[in-house]
Amino acid sequence: MNGARTDHHPSPTDLERFLLGEMNAREAAPVLVHLMRGCGFCQERMEPITSVMFTPGRKPPLPSQAAEEEYDEVLSKAFAAVRQHAAVLGNDPAAATPAEVISFPPSPERLRCEALLERCREIRSSDPEAAVMLSTLAVTLAERLEARDPEALADFQALAWAELGNSRRVADDPLGAERDLAAALTRSGRGTGDPRLLARLMDLTASLYIDQRRFDDAFDLLDRVYAIHQSLGDRHAAGRALISKGISASYALETEEAVRLVGQGLRLIDAGRDPKLALAAVHNVISFLVDRGEVERADALLGTSRRLYAFHGAPLDALKMTWLEGLIAAGRGEAAEAESLLREARQDFLAMELPYTAALASLDLAALWLGQGRTAETRDLVEDLLATFRALDIRREAIAALLMLREAFHKDRATLALLRTVASELQRLEREPGRTATTV
Repeated sequence: MNGARTDHHPSPTDLERFLLGEMNAREAAPVLVHLMRGCGFCQERMEPITSVMFTPGRKPPLPSQAAEEEYDEVLSKAFAAVRQHAAVLGNDPAAATPAEVISFPPSPERLRCEALLERCREIRSSDPEAAVMLSTLAVTLAERLEARDPEALADFQALAWAELGNSRRVADDPLGAERDLAAALTRSGRGTGDPRLLARLMDLTASLYIDQRRFDDAFDLLDRVYAIHQSLGDRHAAGRALISKGISASYALETEEAVRLVGQGLRLIDAGRDPKLALAAVHNVISFLVDRGEVERADALLGTSRRLYAFHGAPLDALKMTWLEGLIAAGRGEAAEAESLLREARQDFLAMELPYTAALASLDLAALWLGQGRTAETRDLVEDLLATFRALDIRREAIAALLMLREAFHKDRATLALLRTVASELQRLEREPGRTATTV
């Protein structure tokens, strides 16, 4: 063994796995503690990407403008230039010519940065905090790269900053997300002007706006994303923008518009190129149809989509399909089938440690029971939900909604309309930032 092992330093392999996010929490903890103690030997090994991350008092560099002004003001100013550029592209499709592929040589540092960003995208949903760490390392490395083509380098740096901003958004850090997206926009302003990059930054900013319930701003951005991809002849990417806008419309409770937009997007995308996108779009259309009471159309679409779920769906997608089947059965008056399916979905969500989603399925089961006059069972189910939310410290607004429902049951004033209103409120809260880690 070498001296590093004798001195209890992490091995080079362990450092590599740590940087790429391949360790579980138990493995990563001692490595992180060791690095945070300021081990110069290991920092030298991991240069240049760890010195900023693990040296006390140092932070990744920010553009000077972003460091001096409020985050939202910076984002607005930086984004104004992007909007203006996008408007030009929209008015003159011939101007929307993609720039050359990033042309600076694939140095080891650049390849490491790309590997970090790829790993970040893989784990963003399952481990947002780790994704923030990895994308922070990627930004640090990207800022230290050198290239003969400074514009191409600026594009690459913009992508790294955008990935960090998106990771912070998923980790419920909207101010950090605004700051990092502003940095990405600033970098892109020094770049090649590639419309695909601009579309990517607008798409990610729209996701942030949706989290902040700034739907009009998000819709405006997604319209511009759609226009850019249309002008480039990329039907798939244009369809993806429409699907994103449709899902956003559903969050804004514009169900009819959501169905129209997602349906239009489905006609544009290449399902073979991105089957998971196709599945997500189909699932949302079926959900929209169920919400509108069009259960026959929903059932027909679900029937033709089963192979899509089977071949490209994750286990959670299969559970959501069972949930939809229960709702469709309830809408068709098949009470016994609906109860069996909703019970199954509820139990499976709990088994996957998704109590918030299980609560939403439970409220659908409660609506079924209340419609059958099974008031006592429905009241007990609401009490169980309330106890679970309190035990898990799920946000106060959700608990308040359930308390209101419980009070209505105690006063014999509970109605289907009230129960569905509470369910809609919990769905709205689930889509907002600031959820607890126990929610989906």
